[in-house]
Amino acid sequence: LWTDYTFGSGMTWQTDEENAKKALDSFWDSENNKAVLSARGQRKSSDKLLVDGEVFFAIFLGAHGEAKIRRIDPLEITEIITDPDDIEDVRFYRRDWADRQGKTQISIYRSTTNIKGEPALDSMGANVKQTDEALVYHLTNRTLGQRGTPLLLPAHFYLKYNKKFIASRIAIMLALTRFGWRTEVKGGQAAVDKIKAKTNEQVVSAGSHLVENLGSNTTPIKAETGASSAYQDGRMIKLMIASAVGIPEQYFEDISIGNLATAKTVELPMMKQFRSLQKVWADAYQDIANVIMQHNAIPKEQWYVDIDFPEIAPQDTAAAAEAMVKIVGLIPEFADASEVQQQALMLLGINDPAEVIDSLGEGTSGNKEALLIKVLKQFRESLETERGE
Repeated sequence: LWTDYTFGSGMTWQTDEENAKKALDSFWDSENNKAVLSARGQRKSSDKLLVDGEVFFAIFLGAHGEAKIRRIDPLEITEIITDPDDIEDVRFYRRDWADRQGKTQISIYRSTTNIKGEPALDSMGANVKQTDEALVYHLTNRTLGQRGTPLLLPAHFYLKYNKKFIASRIAIMLALTRFGWRTEVKGGQAAVDKIKAKTNEQVVSAGSHLVENLGSNTTPIKAETGASSAYQDGRMIKLMIASAVGIPEQYFEDISIGNLATAKTVELPMMKQFRSLQKVWADAYQDIANVIMQHNAIPKEQWYVDIDFPEIAPQDTAAAAEAMVKIVGLIPEFADASEVQQQALMLLGINDPAEVIDSLGEGTSGNKEALLIKVLKQFRESLETERGE
């Protein structure tokens, strides 16, 4: 859910600076970088951040402004080397890893904040310099120190005991249902053996007719499983897990405990945490874009990139579409703004708004304004129809 709500169909970007756009297009559209930058790559990066608690992006700068980006396994990063007087000033990353032949390698990478390679001392007091031509960008989740922490870490204790609880409940149910019927027989062991010979290991069709004489009496065994109490016990554990991951309990496969009022009440903190994560990722992609633009000698005043994420909830989408229609109606010049056009196209679920914006640029201003208002109105009406308004 964290990845679904944060990224949706994927993050998109836009810039009005032609040189910056050319450099970033080459970087984002490169076949070599799709594993990290495509919609699928973005989701994988998000999942790794939530599962591992951190993501290390390695950026390899090539000739003619080219660049390649990859992810490094966090377990391979064994030391983060900083300025001795400032722990926030990260200089290098030490990576201990093995190649495909199993040979151990040690690499020292510069941080994206230390492109010039300013020297530093490691934990042993030795002077450190880069050994490989790569820049590392470190993104953390719930940071307490230098490293991040996984989303599920606070819930680890309760997840472990929830598994044991479910296993125990299954064991109890299997034990209680070992015998389903009880037959009382008049007579000695011979009479009992006679009934057993007829019923044991015999498959009886559902709805069959049971005929007995007064010598035996067959009744179902009523087993009290304590299901009601077990449900409440299990719910207490589930609530602790839900609290740890920031997701209300009705999202854990039990919508019966929720209603419209409670859903709207709990949505606000969820929206805030998802929007917060969107902002964290927007800052990360802006920082990575800055490295690419610096590598392409783009002036610093042209580094701004407009980064957008899909709306988190449908009602947000409808409200945004309605607000945009009103604004464009009052201020027609807004229809010419690339940021407005990009946001409108994202509301429609278009995955590559930049390409559509370029094609819109071929038309006249009046045509663009009319088209934008018409499309947004139709989209808003379709959303209202789906919600039954």
